[in-house]
Amino acid sequence: MKTRVTISIDPGLLREARAVARLRKTTLSALIEELLEQATRHDALPPASFSQKWAGKFDLRPADGNPLLGALMDRYGRP
Repeated sequence: MKTRVTISIDPGLLREARAVARLRKTTLSALIEELLEQATRHDALPPASFSQKWAGKFDLRPADGNPLLGALMDRYGRP
C-alpha cells in the first residue's frame, strides 16, 4: 500500500516536472517515486570527483620551467 505525502515545490519547477512526466507518459507521482528510488539505492556508486571525471581527457604539455604548471602536474599526476 502506498502512502500519500504532501510536499512543497516551486511553481516553476512543478510546471517543468509535469511536462517531463507528460513526455515520459507517466504521472507526476510515478516520476517522483522513480527519482527517489534512484537517489536512495544503496548500491549506487558515489559521484566521481572532478579530477576523476576529467582524468586523461587533456594532453598535458611539459612544465617548461613554469612553476605553477609543474606543481599542478606533480599534485594531480603526470601522464
